[in-house]
Amino acid sequence: MKLTDTQTNTLQLIHGNGHLTAQDIPLRGGARKKVLESLIKRGLLRAKTCKNWINYSLTPEGRQAIGVEQPEADEKKPVTRPGSKLHRVIELLSRSEGTTIAKIMAETGWQQHTVRGTLAGTIKKRLGLTITSEKPEGKDRIYRIAEEPVTA
Repeated sequence: MKLTDTQTNTLQLIHGNGHLTAQDIPLRGGARKKVLESLIKRGLLRAKTCKNWINYSLTPEGRQAIGVEQPEADEKKPVTRPGSKLHRVIELLSRSEGTTIAKIMAETGWQQHTVRGTLAGTIKKRLGLTITSEKPEGKDRIYRIAEEPVTA
C-alpha cells in the first residue's frame, strides 16, 4: 500500500501518542481533512466521537502500513463474553446453514429492530465481521458471517 509522506507521518504521530484529535495533527484546514478522510477510507484510521471532539487511532491495518506490530493485548482480547446473547448470535451466524432474523429474535428475545441494529452496528462495525445474506425463493433471508472478507 503506497502512502504519501504526509499520510505516513500522520500515522506515525498517532501511533506514538496512542490517539490524537484533529487539532493535534500539524496540518491545517482542508489538508488535514483530506489526509484524515483518506486514511479512514483506506481503513488505516478509526474515528471515535467523544463529547465535543473526535479521537483518531490506528487500526491493525494502519499499524501494518507503518511497519509496527500490533500490541499483544489486542490479539488476545476476547470478542464477546461466553454465554452472552451477542455470543449466541455470533454462534448462530457462524453455522454453515446461517440463521434468520426470526431465529435470532426467538433465541435472544430481542425485537426485530434490535437484531438489525446488532448486525449492522455491533457485529459489522464494532467487531469488524463481514455478514453476508441470501434470499432463497419463498423463504426468509439467511444471514452468515463470511469466511473471507468480501471486497467491493
